[in-house]
Amino acid sequence: MSNPDRSQSQIADNRLAIAVVVGSLLVAAFAILIVRAGLIDALLPAHGPPADAAPLYLLALVAAVALAAWSWNRFLSWFQ
Repeated sequence: MSNPDRSQSQIADNRLAIAVVVGSLLVAAFAILIVRAGLIDALLPAHGPPADAAPLYLLALVAAVALAAWSWNRFLSWFQ
């Protein structure tokens, strides 16, 4: 018999993976809509982001890519 705590953990991981997959699809769709509508210039400053905020942006980007890669890997493994 399987351990009930392990199965609950797998269910929680699967829910997180689905949430991140759906979220990444929504973010991609929103980004496409913003670019096509020409609103990207209104959202970004004329000379780019402040230099002192660059490490925070880089950290957020790396964390988001790692989380998206993990969740997409888990999501696509169900179809193997």
